[in-house]
Amino acid sequence: MNTDHKKVVQASLIVALSGALYGFLGFFGIKLLEENMDISTMLFWRFMVAGLWVLPFTLKNNAIKTIVHADKRLLFFTFILGAMGYAGSSGFFFMASEHTGTGLAMVIFFSYPILIALTAWFTKKNSFNFITLSLLITMAFGLMLLHDPREGSVNILGIVFGIASAATYAFYIIGTKKYASGNLNSNIQTMLVSFGAAMFYFIISLKSGTFSIPSTLKTWSYLLTLGILITAIPIQLMIEGLKKISSMRASIISVLEPLVTVFVGIILLEESVSFIQIIGIIIILGSAIIVQFQREL
Repeated sequence: MNTDHKKVVQASLIVALSGALYGFLGFFGIKLLEENMDISTMLFWRFMVAGLWVLPFTLKNNAIKTIVHADKRLLFFTFILGAMGYAGSSGFFFMASEHTGTGLAMVIFFSYPILIALTAWFTKKNSFNFITLSLLITMAFGLMLLHDPREGSVNILGIVFGIASAATYAFYIIGTKKYASGNLNSNIQTMLVSFGAAMFYFIISLKSGTFSIPSTLKTWSYLLTLGILITAIPIQLMIEGLKKISSMRASIISVLEPLVTVFVGIILLEESVSFIQIIGIIIILGSAIIVQFQREL
């Protein structure tokens, strides 16, 4: 294995770890909703905790000088990536879940690698090679098998929200790769993205009159876990990975995330898994392994 390919594999593992940690989002989100916390308020505290966690790391090692001398347009764009891309995808996903159930919403959301591929094709005039197209189709099929047809119903509005969730996250990944990941320290970028998303949901929770400050140790423990382990660290890992691999490769690898969500549901929420879902898991895992051998991505 040559040095360049070794770096690609290492970056791919970092992205895979990011997706694995993010897969716990559903579990802790459910726990916070059981504590009677509104979705917009929960997401505000999630991103605020993430931003505050990474702030001390951002301010050390001459990071302040980096911020002062950095292109202000780049800093502003990174902030907007959080407010529109990362925050938008989370909001649209929950809206889609309310109309179609989380299973179908998840399947639609994880179509974002296809949107990234289409964007590359339109902007760079790249043609789809057979392997890339096959991987995208295979993973989409595997994701469809993960969906329990008994959960929710097909709803046009839910599908629209699901597509919007995928589109905004694709925007976040593409923007991070193109404009920020190679020019900004990952701590600075994570802080800007987190605070941008926190501002977005703070405004929403204030307008809806649902904003509240958690009052129990149990709620805060869930929020700290959600903000640090399932938001800040995964964002940092994804940014580091994108410095060495393409947005296409990263997006395909991160599709491992719903597998973790399924396993978390089985282990922690005592949910059952069908034979069809097991087949879907095998298909997605196989596709993720195959993509590591593709140098074209």
